[in-house]
Amino acid sequence: MLQKLDTFFKSAAILTSIIAVVLFLLPIDILAQSSTSVTLNWTATGDDGSSGTATSYDIRYSSSIISETNWDAATQIDNEPVPQIAGSSESVTINDLQPSSTYYFAIKACDDGSNWSPMSNVISKSTSAETTPPGLIADLGTSNPTQTSILLNWTAPGDDGYSGTASQYDVRYSTSPISAANFFSATPINGEPVPQIAGSDESMTVNGLTQNTEYYFAMRAADEGPNWSDVSNSPSGSTTNESTAPAAIANLAASNPSDTSVRLTWTATGDDGSVGTASQYEIRYSTSLITEANWNSAALVGSVPAPQASGTSEQFDVIGLNQEVTYYFAVKASDEVPNWSALSNVASSTTIDLTPPAAIMDLSAITGDDDGTIVLGWTAPGDDGMNGSAGLYEIRFSQNEINDSNWFDASLNTTPLLPLAAGEYQSFTLTGLTPGQLYYTAIKTYDNSGNQSLISNVDSAEAGFDLVTDINDTESDLPTDFELSQNYPNPFNPTTTISFSLPEQSYVDLSIYNVNGQKITTLVDQNLHAGVHTFEWDGNSVSGNQVATGIYIYRIQANSYTDSKKMVLMK
Repeated sequence: MLQKLDTFFKSAAILTSIIAVVLFLLPIDILAQSSTSVTLNWTATGDDGSSGTATSYDIRYSSSIISETNWDAATQIDNEPVPQIAGSSESVTINDLQPSSTYYFAIKACDDGSNWSPMSNVISKSTSAETTPPGLIADLGTSNPTQTSILLNWTAPGDDGYSGTASQYDVRYSTSPISAANFFSATPINGEPVPQIAGSDESMTVNGLTQNTEYYFAMRAADEGPNWSDVSNSPSGSTTNESTAPAAIANLAASNPSDTSVRLTWTATGDDGSVGTASQYEIRYSTSLITEANWNSAALVGSVPAPQASGTSEQFDVIGLNQEVTYYFAVKASDEVPNWSALSNVASSTTIDLTPPAAIMDLSAITGDDDGTIVLGWTAPGDDGMNGSAGLYEIRFSQNEINDSNWFDASLNTTPLLPLAAGEYQSFTLTGLTPGQLYYTAIKTYDNSGNQSLISNVDSAEAGFDLVTDINDTESDLPTDFELSQNYPNPFNPTTTISFSLPEQSYVDLSIYNVNGQKITTLVDQNLHAGVHTFEWDGNSVSGNQVATGIYIYRIQANSYTDSKKMVLMK
């Protein structure tokens, strides 16, 4: 009994194996093809070999040859037919293929036990080229004009005539009518919409046009070939006239004056009010207040900058101005029409003087006729170089050679002297000098803006000294008493002047002490004639070192006369 059962099961397994291997397909063939589809044809296989009805098909295609090895990589269609009884004629159309392309096709069949047949024969076919263009667009229209744009409207054609969906549009415009003959010389438009399904309402806005201008439009549609439709009708539309002027600039400011220029700053206005970008600026200036009434009589500035987008900070330097003059500035902006803005606020600024007087090059120093005097002479420089009249002189003198490095160490003449007009000869007498002492002299010139010249040439002379006259002076011409004057200035820095009177010829000792009674230096240690004498202390000790800030005492001994006073050095 067991032996019979074993034989039965083995026979059943063999039968199942036979059924699995006999499930097969008859060869497939191509029934038809178009530019985007191929129709396959074959004879239906059975459920068990060539009998019965299979359960399902797996139909695949690829642009390369299909084999068992790459079967899974091929594309499976999604519209496989339900298998019919073995021997029936079957077909299926595979769509959405590319025109003028070669494809490979193969099929497998499956029974209800999920047993798959071997792969069918592999057949190839090329789709035909696309030849039917989209339909002609005949209802292109224009609407909604603005100053710079026009809206286009039309009905979408199809991929083939008026069915399906086209692939792209070519829209163009011109200021003259457009036809097939001149279509390609018209201006192409960027950003055309992607075509919608045939019969859909389509539109697009053409921007960047010129105001108050008539434009003509035309278009074509193409399929994926591309096969292009004929040129559409060519409607026209006119943009509107620009009427909104730029807003007036309200924050014009004038700053950074030099001797010939002033810097203007403001915030850019727009093309329409405060929106967009204006087309040009007009900047004017005057030495009197600018108004709408006198705008055209103000001086026009050349080479002004092109406006930037509204809200941008603008800057411009007005050059070629005269120094030390107050100028008024104003700005207007316009659009492309041009529509001009109202007058801006008015800003003002005064140019400055940056040109110093010329250096004096002919300074001469001559011993004066009077005791302690030197007569200086020179040609007056101007306010600017050798033009105009300077503001003041700085005259210095010293017993040492004067140069730029020790200029401020030299004594300053404190008697005011106003410069004459440029080119005129000018003279001045230095007084209060030590008679018979050699002095070096030099001058710097300043204008009213504080610009200073270079140092003049340096010339020297001995201060006037007439010993015979001094000795023979009558009593009424000489001081009647010994007298020590208060130093000047006091407090002082860096130098101070000490004067004293001698009624008779005397041997004089004039020395400086600190508050502890220590001698700092001796200014005078010699025999002097009767009269008034002046000496300068430069704040140095006998060793040549500068002393510190503080109170100092100067003391004189002349024959039987003794006196002392306090002075303050401040640094």
